[in-house]
Amino acid sequence: MMKKCFFAVCLAILLGTQGTLSAAIPRNVKLELDNRLIPAYRTGHLETVVFSGAAIANQVGGTLYDEIDEYLAGNNIESLGVILARSRFTLLTQNKAVKPEATTKELLLTVPHFQQEVQQVIDGELRPEIMQENAEAPKTLQAFNDTLWTIHIYKNDLSNLDRTAVMAAQTMQAVLLAGKVKPIDRDKLSFDFVAARNQIVSENENRLNHEMALRVARVQLAQEVLDTSGERDQRLLAAFSMDQDLKIIRDFLGQQRKGLFGSVPSPNLDFIERVVITAKQANQELFATADQLFTGIHWWIRGRYGKGVAANGLLKGAHVKKTPAAGFALNMPRNRPIATNPFSKDNSEYSPYVARRHENIWSWENGGFSLAIGTDIEIVAESDYFY
Repeated sequence: MMKKCFFAVCLAILLGTQGTLSAAIPRNVKLELDNRLIPAYRTGHLETVVFSGAAIANQVGGTLYDEIDEYLAGNNIESLGVILARSRFTLLTQNKAVKPEATTKELLLTVPHFQQEVQQVIDGELRPEIMQENAEAPKTLQAFNDTLWTIHIYKNDLSNLDRTAVMAAQTMQAVLLAGKVKPIDRDKLSFDFVAARNQIVSENENRLNHEMALRVARVQLAQEVLDTSGERDQRLLAAFSMDQDLKIIRDFLGQQRKGLFGSVPSPNLDFIERVVITAKQANQELFATADQLFTGIHWWIRGRYGKGVAANGLLKGAHVKKTPAAGFALNMPRNRPIATNPFSKDNSEYSPYVARRHENIWSWENGGFSLAIGTDIEIVAESDYFY
């Protein structure tokens, strides 16, 4: 009896807390969250996210922001400042006119998000291990592959933050010049994104310096593997590595000819081309197979783990329907979840959970399903949200 009473009291406290939270959010704001902001974010309609999020940001203040963030978290959505910042700046980088214009109140919510991301680069928190002082060079093709993957992700980080710094600086400047801003708010918006961008550009050249050196070294190791190894998997990886590195080195030197990245040492293209072309001529079928295999793996990884800007990364945003090229960029995880081998005898752990797009969308999408029973049972799922 005592246990039942204790459970009832705990449940009452829990429900009371939830009720207090919901009650603290004004009814009109709650309706805006439920009827417009949350559905728009879940379906990737970023223009509506900005419109709705800006309206909420400009209407409320103080501790209400925390309560709204807690309510969003209960719906498995990031904070208002984060989704508003990401949505607005995603649209701005597509050269879209975004309405309404950002206000001081909105920037006080969104700027800290970008400032934190930029500061991580400045402080070196995102820098891959291979770029750290006294880092040990990879010794196997797989180690090279893993290392260059982290370099690739870091490249995307720097590229995104470069654009972010430009947009953030322009937006902040426009807001600060447009109207009266309280001194305390002006101090909060004083982060120098222009200076930060210069550091990002410098860090990108540092990244390129390491990447080019790694790619030249990988070509040399791949040549050795093709000359000495009979293992099929290693030979496929060697062929893929050579092909990829030659393409990327050529692209980089093309950028240097346009006057970019002058501080980065130029790889010896003649040597790389000679090694790769000779290997290709001697192993034509191997190179063709490797290209098909690793291209397929690459696109599978993008589709499985790549994150967009909406629905907690599960969607790219409805704007890509009109501009398909805008959907190419994705955020890739530094450490992909590794599945547990189900056939392992000592397997006692579940594989790590990875969210799936259809599972996320169908879990909240109401409708779109039809069931037809005839000679066969046919289940049809229709949705406007897959793109």
